[in-house]
Amino acid sequence: MPSSILKYFDVARVVGAGIKCPACNGTHCRQSRWHSKHEKLCADNSFRPYRCNDCATRFLAAKGASLERILINATAWILLGLGVLTVGDLWFGSLDNPSTKHVELASTAHSEKINTGADAKRKKGDDATAAREDSPTPAEKLQKAAADGDAAAMLELGRNLATGDKLPKDVEQAAKWIQLAAATGNTEGMFELGRFYRDGLGLAKDSVRAYVWFSRAAAAKHLTAMQERDELVRTMTPEKLKEAQKLALPVDQGADTRHLN
Repeated sequence: MPSSILKYFDVARVVGAGIKCPACNGTHCRQSRWHSKHEKLCADNSFRPYRCNDCATRFLAAKGASLERILINATAWILLGLGVLTVGDLWFGSLDNPSTKHVELASTAHSEKINTGADAKRKKGDDATAAREDSPTPAEKLQKAAADGDAAAMLELGRNLATGDKLPKDVEQAAKWIQLAAATGNTEGMFELGRFYRDGLGLAKDSVRAYVWFSRAAAAKHLTAMQERDELVRTMTPEKLKEAQKLALPVDQGADTRHLN
């Protein structure tokens, strides 16, 4: 069985090299045994018996002929193996290329996705920054409300300017906003204006006008205004007190508001 299979892979036989049968000129030959010791002794030492597998002819041939056939077949098989390895390497390489390309495309898509996400995040951050820049600050909101006539905003703005809290200190502007708040009838505004006149804060010090505004705040049930008005009375002369009481009368309220600015 092996010899029948090997004959199809006998390259030397295909190319006509190696041992050839003298009867049929075939190359499918194998080594044979000596029939007798006499035959071996009579034969040339450089020859040995062979038998043709095709026609069964037995003949003598040079010993090197068999070796030549072996070398040819071995070389052919080595070259065939190298060829198979080369073809296999090329084939597996072609299989790897699509995967590599797919990985590269996936990597590129992932990078583009990351870049897109980063751009979107950066844009969102820029929009948020722009929104913060466009939105008014609490101080700006307060000034706008005061300018729109909100008495509570006027009072808070005046206090902040007077103390330098959240805004640069400016007692003259503070007095202006406190006067406007008081003119609207805001109780706290009238009380603060009395203190501004009493202490000379942003306005000329005037105990008479301080008494007037303390009295108006007291009339609106402002307890602290009542206390500070009574303490102020102790420091006033009878003439100043009489003048202050006259100005504090309700019928004269309009006359006093003309001196706010």
